[in-house]
Amino acid sequence: MKKSIFRKITLIILLVVLLFDAALLAVSYRLAYNRSYNACVNRAENAANMMVDLMEFVVQSSVISTDAISTSMTLYCEHLDLPYIYAFEVDKQSSSIKYIAIGFGKEATQKGRDTLAPGYVEHLKLSEELLDVYEKRADHAVQHVKNSYGDTLIYYLGIWKRYDKESGKLIDVDENPVVIGVDVSLSSVMEELRSSFNIMTVLLVGLSVSIVLAVAVILYRKISRPARMISHRMSRFVEDYERGIQPLPVKGEDEFAEMSRSFNTMAENIHTYVDSIQKLNHEKATRQAELDIAGDIQLGLLGKPHQERDYVRIDARMHPARDVGGDLYDYQILEDGRVFLAVADVSGKGITAALFMSRAVTLLHLYAKMGYSPAEILKQYNDTLSENNPGGLFITTFVAVYDPKTQELTYSNGGHNIPYVLSDELTQLDGARCMAAGLFPGEDYEETVVRLKKGDVVFLYTDGVNEAVSADGKLYTNERLEEKLSKCLGADEASPLEEIASDLHQYTEGAEQSDDITMLTLKVLDIPADADPKETVLLLPADAKELPKVKDAILALPVDEDMQKKLYLVAEEMFINVCAYAYEQGGEVEVRIALKDTAELTFTDSGRPFDPSKDVVELDEYDYDKAVGGLGRFLTFTLADDYRYEYKDGKNVLWLSFQL
Repeated sequence: MKKSIFRKITLIILLVVLLFDAALLAVSYRLAYNRSYNACVNRAENAANMMVDLMEFVVQSSVISTDAISTSMTLYCEHLDLPYIYAFEVDKQSSSIKYIAIGFGKEATQKGRDTLAPGYVEHLKLSEELLDVYEKRADHAVQHVKNSYGDTLIYYLGIWKRYDKESGKLIDVDENPVVIGVDVSLSSVMEELRSSFNIMTVLLVGLSVSIVLAVAVILYRKISRPARMISHRMSRFVEDYERGIQPLPVKGEDEFAEMSRSFNTMAENIHTYVDSIQKLNHEKATRQAELDIAGDIQLGLLGKPHQERDYVRIDARMHPARDVGGDLYDYQILEDGRVFLAVADVSGKGITAALFMSRAVTLLHLYAKMGYSPAEILKQYNDTLSENNPGGLFITTFVAVYDPKTQELTYSNGGHNIPYVLSDELTQLDGARCMAAGLFPGEDYEETVVRLKKGDVVFLYTDGVNEAVSADGKLYTNERLEEKLSKCLGADEASPLEEIASDLHQYTEGAEQSDDITMLTLKVLDIPADADPKETVLLLPADAKELPKVKDAILALPVDEDMQKKLYLVAEEMFINVCAYAYEQGGEVEVRIALKDTAELTFTDSGRPFDPSKDVVELDEYDYDKAVGGLGRFLTFTLADDYRYEYKDGKNVLWLSFQL
């Protein structure tokens, strides 16, 4: 169990928690901002209404002087903590306002005190909010401005009545009203709000980090430590058996507790079987009993020969050449709906190979349940098998995971026979070929992704199939296997497994079986309604021979033929460009094919820095006589609707987009 895995899990949890904190803080800040904003508006509205009550009796009259009104406004400003309250007339033709009276609060700027005064005319662009009040389209209006007087909220309220000296009453004003303006400073309010939220952010992030660390400790104790114990005991099973196997402690009802119970049950059963065998007097009977028991255990470790779900059907068959064998197959329908597949072949025969096989299938089953990718499964599997392998055995293994939601089959091949996919045509899964497991710890494994569609069949097998021998000593061969599989293309009912098994039986009739025969097929019955086959990632050697894999991935896209041709033309040019110029002694290139609102191609390599979008030769500059230049790059960036290049973290990243 690698610590780095749990470090990644912890970082992912931390990222999710921090994102949640960010969203929570953003929503809270917005609500608090709106509350503060509305409070400022209400304060300005109250002040404006009080000014209207005062001004209705004095506008166009001599009851109170403008200086007295300004003094009252100043008192209101200081009492209500406002920077400015003012009354003014609007001249729409000259786009100006004339101040009748104005009061200053503590937050009024020196410029405002020096400039603004009764009778002062200010030319400015009349805002829509002011015109709405002036032209009586609205009773009031609020305007948020940032100017030389500060970050201010302005509340406008028109005075549509005036005091008539002759009648001694308030009469309506039809036009050109006096307007009351009340300014509220937002700077101090928002500064206090931001200060409070900074403190809240620090506290919330600190609490979140503490919680994540606590969760990480729990994960380590509940997952990492039990898994290490089980793996260690499994790797030393043979040695511990000789000294007496001590049962693994079982705590709780989780998956690790179930694995511990299974290990204890297996150890108890083996101990019981061996004790029974030792009581047999005849050596031949004893040996046969061992073989029978081992064969039962071996078959019991394998999955059912047939299983069908809504979206896939799995068929498997294993015929050992002796009572026990070194072949294995394994499959699982994982909790998230993905399907795990594996076929393997131990280098030896008989009991030794069967024991090695039993250990191998248990490890495969364990690592699949833990959600590892195919490459990660083979790496951990190889390291564990290599730790204690006194017989020097090795095992070829093919591992794949099919995700019905994305229709992608991700696979890694540890020295095993190349499987086939039966689709519109017969193709080989010949990518990600790496070292067989069990010999050298620390090996790295690659993986490759292909997309399947409804009706496709994946055919896995061991070399007991293509190397089966007829009565006259001739091999079955890959050519015959491919011929028979090709005849199964498009078959709705008949399984390729049954067809090949029948043909093998006829071919080898009268001959002794020389090797274990194992086959496993996965057929895609349907595509889930929530399937999302929108992205394919290919990690390929920077070699032009890998180009057909890029082509297959593009041809599998659900787009029209013209778009497929355009995408492949661009992909071919850019892939060959990387292969030719990026590396001096070989490397890798990641090709990412995505369907969103547009079709996107992304090429990533670790070669020398090079921007293919720069210095592209124009069509009228191309030397047709010498046929030398960058015409391919010109065509690429002409076909693409958008593109972007960057050199980041030691990698060239070229992104191209195409309108669908």
